[in-house]
Amino acid sequence: MLRITEGTYLDKLRHSLKDSTSEYESLVGEGYSLLHQYSQRFVIPLFIKAKKTISTVELTTCGLVSDLLTGISGASDYFILGITPYTSEMKIKLGLSPDLLTHDGPGTVSPQSAHALAQKVRQYSKSDIGLAETGMLPTNFKSRRTQKRAGEVFLAIDTITKNTTIKLELNMELSRLLMRQEIAWNVLLALEDFLKAMDLP
Repeated sequence: MLRITEGTYLDKLRHSLKDSTSEYESLVGEGYSLLHQYSQRFVIPLFIKAKKTISTVELTTCGLVSDLLTGISGASDYFILGITPYTSEMKIKLGLSPDLLTHDGPGTVSPQSAHALAQKVRQYSKSDIGLAETGMLPTNFKSRRTQKRAGEVFLAIDTITKNTTIKLELNMELSRLLMRQEIAWNVLLALEDFLKAMDLP
């Protein structure tokens, strides 16, 4: 069915939402715009200069980092794959050892899992760089284990010769969406530092 409409999608969204806007929504929109500007100005040019490719696993940002890294035409020259394997079954299919995810193991929210995810996605996609982030955003806690780890996020960047893992402690006063933006911001910074440390031509 062909749908012919008038006006912009923003007009239609405002109408659908009854023109309800809030300071929170403005912050989310502003953060999204600024993240894209930062990525296009400071991070993407480094990938182009280095002639390196990347694949990502996002367990808390759920595609936001992929979005930020593909905001220009020609992004397929450096961006290979972005996935969000939310369930343990999908993480295991990606190649994680089930021992990592058991109650007695390190768990999904751990530097070990972050590194393993980054390594597996790099190997699967045959990209130069694998990046993974995994964490626990605030939620209705179901156990002491998850409550203890709320606000923890681990970032891992992996290549054939080098890997690094970074632990983040989130601002617990932020909303869930703003926390995702905070994580994405830290991912951009980590990628920028990582690429700058490489011997670029």
